[in-house]
Amino acid sequence: MLKKILFNIFLNIAIIVVVISLAWSFKNKYYLYIFAGLPPLAMLVYLKFRLVKSVRSLTNKTKKS
Repeated sequence: MLKKILFNIFLNIAIIVVVISLAWSFKNKYYLYIFAGLPPLAMLVYLKFRLVKSVRSLTNKTKKS
């Protein structure tokens, strides 16, 4: 469970950094950086949803037992 907590913290920090850099790119009109930053953002959000889903299933199993 500690691994999942640390992975969650890493994902939160990474998502925040990517969003800040995308906002900076938009503000300074570096549109190529925006297009380069969208796939990593999508991957991080996908991993976050998978992590949340696995933690939910793990907690539901412990509640039923």
